[in-house]
Amino acid sequence: MAKWGKLEREILEDVLIRRTGARNKKVAQGPGFGVDTSIVKLGGGQCLVVASDPTSLIPSLGIRESAWLSVVLTANDIATSGYLPQYAQFVFNLPGTMSREDLQQYWHEIHTFCAEMGIAITGGHTGFDEVGNTTISGGVTMFAVGHQDMVKSTAMVRPGLDIIMTKSAAFSSSAILARSFPHRATSELGAEIQRTLVRNFSQISILSEVKCLRQNHSIFQNVVGMHDVTEGGVLGAVYEMCEAGKVGVEIKEDEIPLGAEHKAICGLFEIDPYRSLGAGSLLLACKKSTTYELLRLLESENIAAKRIGETRDRNEGRILIRGHSRIPIEYEEEDPYWAAFFKAIEKKWS
Repeated sequence: MAKWGKLEREILEDVLIRRTGARNKKVAQGPGFGVDTSIVKLGGGQCLVVASDPTSLIPSLGIRESAWLSVVLTANDIATSGYLPQYAQFVFNLPGTMSREDLQQYWHEIHTFCAEMGIAITGGHTGFDEVGNTTISGGVTMFAVGHQDMVKSTAMVRPGLDIIMTKSAAFSSSAILARSFPHRATSELGAEIQRTLVRNFSQISILSEVKCLRQNHSIFQNVVGMHDVTEGGVLGAVYEMCEAGKVGVEIKEDEIPLGAEHKAICGLFEIDPYRSLGAGSLLLACKKSTTYELLRLLESENIAAKRIGETRDRNEGRILIRGHSRIPIEYEEEDPYWAAFFKAIEKKWS
């Protein structure tokens, strides 16, 4: 059976993370499960924050929308450090059938989005090949320079912190499905729901949350770790954050934000909204003393956010409270979004 999405954790850790080239004492945070960025000491209290991701070229979305995903998803990873991306390197392996006009538009959109975010493109590589049936066009690495003592990381998370979540579960998967299959979504759910989800596509970014938090130093310094909700959804992101920080957690399912429109389209595509791609939604682990002020600060910028649980000692386990039941939060290797997306393609949904 074909598999989509990230590499299985066992292969990631056993094959890749165990072999990371030369040892270097300047690497403060290297690759790891549940970690969004790497951190390299530069001296003088400064550090380099680095993150990489695939770039997208998705026919059902279009060139502009694919370019947006190619920029914003890696920018989100950098932003979880508490710093905004400053530099980027793009490497493309594009389909040989791509026209000059499409290439020009694709690169123009990437340039434009990077310029809007304050990201300087410093180089890369572009090539063409017979790439086959894929929505991946290459890869991007982004960088930011910051102060080492202010950098956030999931590896820093400890017991006794509140977990805050912004926006909604299944935020990006819902937007992508509604935009990729507009006729199906409209006919089954109605035009208003489809339009609302499509509008959310331009909000698949956590940069607004990080910019907001950075306005208030006392609140920002009490945020310990942040994690972008990507593959595996909010429950996968919670598990990854806790694994990186080696802590336990208790999450209340009925406190996890889930918009009515997100719930509706997840039902249509038969995917679990709490386990589905949620880029644009941010998890924050913060000191309890700052939770109320943090939520008020986000609210002042019209960013929806809610406390969904708290970290515990590792020996207390990782628990989801569903009604009167306490369910262990397990890590699931495959996000249901991928199977739903390609199943819809096979069925020729539009």
